[in-house]
Amino acid sequence: MDDLIVKQVEALKAKGLTSPYLKAFVVARVNPLRFRPKDASPLSFNEALDRMTQSATKFNPDKVKLDDLAKSGGAPEDTE
Repeated sequence: MDDLIVKQVEALKAKGLTSPYLKAFVVARVNPLRFRPKDASPLSFNEALDRMTQSATKFNPDKVKLDDLAKSGGAPEDTE
C-alpha cells in the first residue's frame, strides 16, 4: 500500500505540487470510508485494504489541482 501511495505522491511532485502533506492528501483521497454512508455495514480490515488498494491504483494525479491541495490545508508556501 505504501508503495502505491508513494508512487502517486511522486507523480504529484512531478506535476509541480510541493507540500509536506502530499502523502496525507493521497491517503485521504483513497480512504474507502470517506464517502461511505453512516448506516452502511462496517468493512472488514481486508475489505477496506482491498478498496484502498483499488483506489490508490486508479488515483489520477492529473485531476488534482493546486486548489484541491489548498483546500486540504496543505497548500505549498509562496516562495519569492
